[in-house]
Amino acid sequence: MTVALRMSGFEIRDVIEWLYTSGFPKSMDVSKAFDKRAGVERHIIGEREVPDKRNGHGRAYGSSLFAGEQTGKIFHYITEPATDLAKKWDGWGTSIKPAHEPVIMARKPMEGNTCGNVEQYGTGAINIRDCRVPSDQTEEGRFPANCVTTDDDEWYSPFFNITPKEISKKSSKKDRNSDWQGNVIDLEERRTYPGTGRGVINSKYTMDGRERKPVKSRNHHPTVKPVDLIAWLIKLMTPPGGIVLDPFGGSGSTAVAARKNGFDFILIEREEDYAEVARARAC
Repeated sequence: MTVALRMSGFEIRDVIEWLYTSGFPKSMDVSKAFDKRAGVERHIIGEREVPDKRNGHGRAYGSSLFAGEQTGKIFHYITEPATDLAKKWDGWGTSIKPAHEPVIMARKPMEGNTCGNVEQYGTGAINIRDCRVPSDQTEEGRFPANCVTTDDDEWYSPFFNITPKEISKKSSKKDRNSDWQGNVIDLEERRTYPGTGRGVINSKYTMDGRERKPVKSRNHHPTVKPVDLIAWLIKLMTPPGGIVLDPFGGSGSTAVAARKNGFDFILIEREEDYAEVARARAC
């Protein structure tokens, strides 16, 4: 994307790193893959408990995978490699856990200097004042940084302008299924499989063959961005009276954020299924 923007004539000004701790690792277990290819069953040597998940009432839910009954906890088998190749590559995978997404800041080359460009076209600057980070140390807030994260207690907190958790959180179920006024969108719920990307939308199985648990959602897009994050970016970039353009509209988070903050918008989305969700959320 960055190279394409540069090749089309834009200047790369910065990259904002959206950091989060809730990314799901999509790595394939190479050792298990070798055993599966060989058609060999691995021996079970124990089990491990998966951290509890919670339902809407705050109670743990799940099932024991080895006892076949509801226990309130979820367990996974621990197995040992069977074939020589599986033993050699035990502990190896194909990817690491995702914990960031880059937001590229690009600008069309200016005509003349900054002041002249801003005066003539109303573009070329960013809204620092309204995007400052609230702080107890200064009334006007801290200068916005190119790092958006929830980790406000980490060692780097004194050195970075950490943004509020409302901005950096991942999209919640309420965010996904609500319109710009906060109402539940009028679309039928579908069974989807979370944790997938555009290339493997609604895949029932993970890369290493494990079956996913389906969930019901009116918004079945796999990578819904949080509205608060998009709203902060819109506020940073868009001048008063400006129009927000999103060429990859998805399920309409940009439109929701723009409308909630009083901006007009244009969304472009190739997939009709997602365009239907975007219309329901933004109109």
